[in-house]
Amino acid sequence: MLIKKEVKQNSSSCIVWEYDYPSKDSSFATALINGCYPDKGKSVNLECEQIYYIISGLGTIYSEKGDFSIVAGDAYYFDKGEAYSISGNNLLVAIINSPKWNPAQYKIVNNYQKNDK
Repeated sequence: MLIKKEVKQNSSSCIVWEYDYPSKDSSFATALINGCYPDKGKSVNLECEQIYYIISGLGTIYSEKGDFSIVAGDAYYFDKGEAYSISGNNLLVAIINSPKWNPAQYKIVNNYQKNDK
């Protein structure tokens, strides 16, 4: 099955290419980050575990687990409900979500506690 990408501009610093396929168990996207994403606050996925695989570029993940420098070849696992932001310089990442990502499970927050659902 061939899967075509759908381009979405998440912010002035983040472009995402989503690849929609008929699964409820997982989803896949790539993203290019130049600057900080999100612009303010933290990103939280309330339903998905996520893996970011760094294809190229460099950056930093700012998470409740700490700050992590990332380069090509690294992977970062986000727990469901983990609040984070990312800064990048031509940072190209592959993103795997489980279960399938959808906008209703995602939010940008300033202060977040896992039990705030």
